[in-house]
Amino acid sequence: MVKAIKKSTARKKKRSKTVSSAALKNAQAAVAKLEKRAKAAEKEYAAAGKKAATAKKVATKKNKTAAKKRAAQSALKTKQKAAAKVAAIKARIRTAKAKARAVELAAKEKARKKAEAAKAEADLQRAIAAFTAEWKRKRAKADAAKAAKQARKDALRARIAAKKAAKKQKEGVKKAAEKAKAAARKATKRKAAKAKLNKKAAGKKKTGKRLTGKKKPVKGSASGKKRVNKKGATKRSGSARKRKAAVAGKRR
Repeated sequence: MVKAIKKSTARKKKRSKTVSSAALKNAQAAVAKLEKRAKAAEKEYAAAGKKAATAKKVATKKNKTAAKKRAAQSALKTKQKAAAKVAAIKARIRTAKAKARAVELAAKEKARKKAEAAKAEADLQRAIAAFTAEWKRKRAKADAAKAAKQARKDALRARIAAKKAAKKQKEGVKKAAEKAKAAARKATKRKAAKAKLNKKAAGKKKTGKRLTGKKKPVKGSASGKKRVNKKGATKRSGSARKRKAAVAGKRR
């Protein structure tokens, strides 16, 4: 069982190593043709050998003649020629086999180199694919990190801009409130000053009316009219001066 298994494995290995090509097929055909010719020559040599042996026996007998001797020599020469032919064909067979072996080895070497080249190309393609995949992975990782960094920067800028905008808006609101307060204070001050002036003016008018009511001028006298006009003018000018002075004091 073990020997049979070994033989089968050896045959399988031999079959796996065999190659086929046009030159190898031609060489093997030439070897087969020469082997066929060699078999035919060997048959001729065997027949010539038999004839030579028979002729030799006849020539060695007592009743030998010159013709029998010549026939024996001729049979011997035929045998020698057949032997030389067989030897020549066998030599050609050996040469043809050597040539076929060389062609087979060359074909095997060519197939081996082709297989090695194909394997090297496949290994190169696999290495290129692995390198490309690794490069793409690293590039994607770098791009993602860059995008994340840019997103963080953008978010920081957005926060800073939002803070600035909020601060500016707050300051604007504060300034507007302060302006409104100042305007309100000014308005109240003006209103109070105006009310005070109006009150003073009203008091002065009442006193003026009282004074004018006590001393009535005589009708028809021009001097009386002039006196009244002068007194009223002086009173009005005095009250106007006082009003201006009060307003200037408040402003200060």
